Amino acid sequence: MAKAGSGAVATVDGRALRWEHRKPELLRAATDYVLRTGVADLTLRPLGAAIGASITSLNRQFGSKDQLIRAVCEEIHGQMATAFDEFWASSNGRPIEVLRALWNLWLAPEYERQFAFLFELHGLALRQPEKYEWFARSVVKDWKAPLESALRQDGVHPDQAEALSTLAVAIIRGLYLDKSITGDVDRVGAAYELSLNLLASTLEATRANQGK
Repeated sequence: MAKAGSGAVATVDGRALRWEHRKPELLRAATDYVLRTGVADLTLRPLGAAIGASITSLNRQFGSKDQLIRAVCEEIHGQMATAFDEFWASSNGRPIEVLRALWNLWLAPEYERQFAFLFELHGLALRQPEKYEWFARSVVKDWKAPLESALRQDGVHPDQAEALSTLAVAIIRGLYLDKSITGDVDRVGAAYELSLNLLASTLEATRANQGK
């Protein structure tokens, strides 16, 4: 607490100071909270209390609850893109190997919360398409972009690269939703392996047609 020259007292919120210039750390803390509690009943006051941040800090760093949800979504998409890039770098350009490695990675318990969050946003986007229009774009664009880019760099025609990456993302999303609801990892995993074999055959045929 500090006195101004006029004699008035200005109060500084210690929680606001704690997070000043530390947006990445605040986002990680907020992301962990949102993944634990979900989106539907999310409000900033309980979030702030849980992570030790003031409403002022949250508003200053994110602007609103909706913008915070978007930031969390972008953080998750960024992590998934990074994982793809790391697997791709060590795969010598073998997309099927990368997709298999990603699936095995995402079977880990900590990823269940991320997919639950994304599936919850899917439902909200269906109910409120205008409000979540940004999600409808990003959930397709951000997911397929790394694979599409890698295929194009590998010489696959842009149209075919877009179609193959769209199909791969749709398979992952659908089968992971099945796995999340039923818990049947073996059945869903077998279906995913079959889809990878079919994708591999399609990719080989595409490369053959393009003279690779």
